[in-house]
Amino acid sequence: MQLINHWPSESDISLPEQVKHALLTHLLEPFGDEESAKAFWHDYPSMIIIVKPIDSTSSLQWLNDELQHQVEFAQTSPEYSDTLVLGYSVKLSITSDAGNGLYLVVKDTNG
Repeated sequence: MQLINHWPSESDISLPEQVKHALLTHLLEPFGDEESAKAFWHDYPSMIIIVKPIDSTSSLQWLNDELQHQVEFAQTSPEYSDTLVLGYSVKLSITSDAGNGLYLVVKDTNG
């Protein structure tokens, strides 16, 4: 499991190259450019949680209660879910009225 609480650079993300590129492209999409995205993330800090296939559900126990709840909410009731590549998807959960969010990146285990 990986937690990133800032605008990520490629070196911050420990995913296969294709998935990393797809995730960064996805994160940039609403903003148009990286400067605008970084400014938003500075003003409204968000988090990316990457759950890898080797992570078990007990891995979530290491998170504080608030993060556990946010991850659970992102899994069950995301604002949206989008397919990336290589069986990975990203789910967004808005965590505050200001627009802060949690991006949950998971690999589909159903195939």
